[in-house]
Amino acid sequence: MATRNLLLSGGENLVSSAEIRRGSGLKNRPYSFADARQALLSPVRHIEEQLSSVPAEAKPRGEGVFELTLHPAFLARSYYPTDLLRSIGLRDVGSKEKVIVPRKVTEPRLTGKEHSTASLFVAGNATSIARFREYLSNTGTSLPIQMKIATIESVNWIDPLAKFKGDVPNDDAQHSFEVALHAGADEDDIVIAFQRLARSHHASVDLTRRIRTGGLTFVPVTATALQMNALLNFTFLRVARAMPSLRMAEPIAIRQTLPSVPFSLPKTPAVNQSERVAIFDGGLGTNDLASWATEHVFEATSDTVGTLLMHGSEVTSTFLFGRTVVGQPIGLPYMNVDHYRVLGPHCGHDPDLFDVLLRIKSVLETGNYQFANLSLGPRMPIEDDEVHAWTATLDQLCANFGILATVAVGNDGEAEGADRIQPPGDMVNALAIGACDSPGAKWKRAPYSCIGPGRSPGYVKPDGLAFGGSIDELFNVFNPILQSVVGVQGTSYAAPLTLRTAAGVAATTTHDLSSIALKALLIHHADTNSRLPRGEVGWGRFKEDCIELLECSAESATIVFKSSLAKGEYRRCPIPFPDIVLPGKVRIKATFCINAYTDPEHAINYTRSGVGITFRPLHGVGEDKSSDFFGINSQYRNSERELRDAAHKWETVLHRDRTFTDSTGLAGPVFDIEYHARAASKSIPSKSAPDVTFALVITLHAPGVPNLYDLIRQKYPVLTPVPLRATIRGYIVCVISNAYPYSTAVQFGNHLNVVQDDRNLPNIRINKIGFGYLNLLLHFGRWLYLNGRPVLNLSYQVVSLNLPNSALGLRLPAGS
Repeated sequence: MATRNLLLSGGENLVSSAEIRRGSGLKNRPYSFADARQALLSPVRHIEEQLSSVPAEAKPRGEGVFELTLHPAFLARSYYPTDLLRSIGLRDVGSKEKVIVPRKVTEPRLTGKEHSTASLFVAGNATSIARFREYLSNTGTSLPIQMKIATIESVNWIDPLAKFKGDVPNDDAQHSFEVALHAGADEDDIVIAFQRLARSHHASVDLTRRIRTGGLTFVPVTATALQMNALLNFTFLRVARAMPSLRMAEPIAIRQTLPSVPFSLPKTPAVNQSERVAIFDGGLGTNDLASWATEHVFEATSDTVGTLLMHGSEVTSTFLFGRTVVGQPIGLPYMNVDHYRVLGPHCGHDPDLFDVLLRIKSVLETGNYQFANLSLGPRMPIEDDEVHAWTATLDQLCANFGILATVAVGNDGEAEGADRIQPPGDMVNALAIGACDSPGAKWKRAPYSCIGPGRSPGYVKPDGLAFGGSIDELFNVFNPILQSVVGVQGTSYAAPLTLRTAAGVAATTTHDLSSIALKALLIHHADTNSRLPRGEVGWGRFKEDCIELLECSAESATIVFKSSLAKGEYRRCPIPFPDIVLPGKVRIKATFCINAYTDPEHAINYTRSGVGITFRPLHGVGEDKSSDFFGINSQYRNSERELRDAAHKWETVLHRDRTFTDSTGLAGPVFDIEYHARAASKSIPSKSAPDVTFALVITLHAPGVPNLYDLIRQKYPVLTPVPLRATIRGYIVCVISNAYPYSTAVQFGNHLNVVQDDRNLPNIRINKIGFGYLNLLLHFGRWLYLNGRPVLNLSYQVVSLNLPNSALGLRLPAGS
């Protein structure tokens, strides 16, 4: 009978420091200083003229903001024009991605092709811009300055109308807008100047609802179209748009009541009582879930409507019990829930979009939660050149407090031209969840589920799919308000279903798995289908059964590494390999995740930290040569355009499953990890960048080596199976295994969990059986320990457990 082994922890004990040698060479430069002067001098003069024409009240500090676009060959941090800007007296206040056809390229094969590059937002006054013009006019400009100027592709003044996304309303009515200003910490003078400008045009700026994140401040504005056109002249206004609606509790299909599907609430508490999950939605409105869920109501959300409550209670029910399947037992709650009713009957209109975000922010910044779910957000497709307030705010909270958040990507997948994932589904520190149409072996993206890609970094979006229901197969969930199982569909249900899996892993094991490690495990074990586009399904379909993330399949071993990287550090992570020659093919699957600090004003340089990973397959025999493992083509497959090689190293998730046909090409393989910190972000030097935490999950699979797991454990004794939580549910047996002195096996659901117990058990009689996780030895003895207390003279009867491979067990007497 096949042995089933548990995930091995402690990979970080194998990590060592590494020194990475790198080559260097002269950069092939497409432009000379003379080329740059010819292309830039006239636009700089135009910027001078435009700045002088802006009224004083619309240019705080006397400064204007213009675009400076770099040649695509000079995106590396070492070429960032910090010294040039400082010398001129300019400062960068942000950046965005821009696709251009350069005037010249470094390789002839790239001539005439589109390239992605960085367009910097640069602020300066009349004096600094005049100095820029003088540098271009003067042939005696110093050589270092000339070389920096030669990296610039173009400069241009920003047309005020270009700052507005979408169409400005064509009427005289008052409308609500959201505005992002280039104003970070200690720049309230810019925000106040904007408010004064708005008042002078009889528009309203509500600073009580402003949200500051990084170098941006987001504010709600009420104005007519004419007034908004006047505000677009404000030099520090980065982007304005009509206030989007809030995607709310409106399922895309009629809710279908299914009274014939049996459901009864469990009688047991949550598996892990010490952890609570934050769910932000429309409320519960009933005490039926009070044993596991507590509703928190804000003053502004005390009034509500039935549709909001039904959506909120169904989302919470999905997390607590999973989806209802006829013939299968009700899922047990893994953790308790704090449900925050952040939506009211008027939400989704005007500045309420800011109110809802501020409520969510106030909860998460307490630092009380490791898990959160958002089945809501602005109803709008993400933009490549701008980061939305929801994304920017929540990304920083997840990084600061180590939160694993699942976010529904939206249900507008059939809206042509507006089918892209919706904020905050483009977060790099969360899991963006789409919906698939079936939980069975054959599945694909549900038509309503929004698609990717995300921006880069964060290009692979959605992160993955979970079953969310379809026309042919609805998602069945218990609705406590209707006291019935209902059939629904939507990404709103796929998101909490995925969070349930992650919480189940954390609740099932007592090993401390960080949010980033849980994210890596979900992605690592996702079901894949090479025929499905990555822009639709991300890394694949996430598992529903948390035990599958904790098991190692036959002839394989899975190891989790959790560690951190300080600035300037290099880490070497060995791939645990046995001391034997492995026959035939060997498969290595690896998933790398980091929590990245972000700079929302730099859309193209959004993540402040990134990694470079070098794979050395023969390090064990002294061969230091490297080969491609997480290469850019392996991550994104075919792209519609040339991807930026420089952007790939700033991704927060890297994942690949690679097969080596000849195992002799592997000997002590290692991953060498280099921490990159952007010098560009807010002009912060890389040496001051914060430490970054990472998780690496590696699976080694060797067909024909059934004892691979044991061989790896023998060679690496610091790798230990994750311990499982001692929670008694119904059936219990006492066992001895070859891995532990004594263990208790506990069944909940369809699985048996093994918990270490090193107490002496007298009067042992042993009968060997084959079973699930380990080769176990069943003990029939007089003493049995339940939660640390001995139970004497235990009577029992032999029963068959509800398991794929039936085993012998003991039924507890009544009252035990």
